[in-house]
Amino acid sequence: MTKPLQIIVGLFAAIGLAYVAMLAWVGISIHSASGCSGGNVMEVPSPTKAYLATVETDNCSSSHEQRTTVFLFAGNQGASVFIAPSAIQDAGSYSTMPLRLTWLADTELEIAYPRGVQLQSRAEPTMGVNIVYKTYTPYAP
Repeated sequence: MTKPLQIIVGLFAAIGLAYVAMLAWVGISIHSASGCSGGNVMEVPSPTKAYLATVETDNCSSSHEQRTTVFLFAGNQGASVFIAPSAIQDAGSYSTMPLRLTWLADTELEIAYPRGVQLQSRAEPTMGVNIVYKTYTPYAP
């Protein structure tokens, strides 16, 4: 291979490597900005197990606000029926909101949450299930 050809091949290789590095950096930046972190806290099946209510905590916002979400599943369909900020214990330390999920019947779910919580979302009857929202005063030591 002649010297000028080696220089051209080396130049294209360097440009290609820089392009791949740029794509990787942009992909990682986009993924971390839009990625969610969190986990499943509890699962409560309905009496006949036709429905499943789950409580999850997540952090999907750019402000890093922790949220507590209740999802309702029927087979492969699902919908959120409750979203609220998680309780802050100390600066920088979060805990899961103390929720009580109770199936009053196979198609009626009660979600009890602490008084004073500002709900970000609540649902009307979903997938044939009536959702009852109730506040309570948590025990304070």
